[in-house]
Amino acid sequence: MDAPRVFLICVNKLVCEAVNVLLCREGMVLLGMETDPDAALNRVKSLDPDIVLVEGLGTDYSGESTLVSPLSSELLERKNRQDKADSNLMTALLEMTYKRRHLRIIQLCLPNEELRIYHQELRRFLNTHDLVAAIQSAVQIK
Repeated sequence: MDAPRVFLICVNKLVCEAVNVLLCREGMVLLGMETDPDAALNRVKSLDPDIVLVEGLGTDYSGESTLVSPLSSELLERKNRQDKADSNLMTALLEMTYKRRHLRIIQLCLPNEELRIYHQELRRFLNTHDLVAAIQSAVQIK
C-alpha cells in the first residue's frame, strides 16, 4: 500500500511543523502546507492529495469574549471576514469529496480535542442486508 499523500492547511505554523514531523515519522507523504485559504484550495486542486488535514479553521483559540470598543470592533470585523473565508474553504473542500472518491478531509480542532472526518462512501445495494450493514456501520463510527 502506498503511503497516504497529505496536504496540510493550518492557522498555527507551529502546529504545522509538529504535524509535519509526525507525518514524516509515520512514513506519510506531506505534499505541502498552506495558511491562506484561497491558495490552499488551488494547491489541493492541483496536487490531488488523499487527505487534506485542516487545522484551526473556525475555532477560537483565545477562549475569551470580545469586548466592544472601536479597536475590538475592527478586530471583530476582521475575524468575521476570516471566518467567512474559512467557511468558504471548508464548503469547497467538502464539495470536492463528491468529485474525488478517494479524498478525505480531516478537520483538527485542538481546543475541543476533536477530529472531524469527512469522506464519501459508495456501497452497492443488492438486498436489505446491505441497508442494514450500512446503518450498523454508521452507528459503529460514533
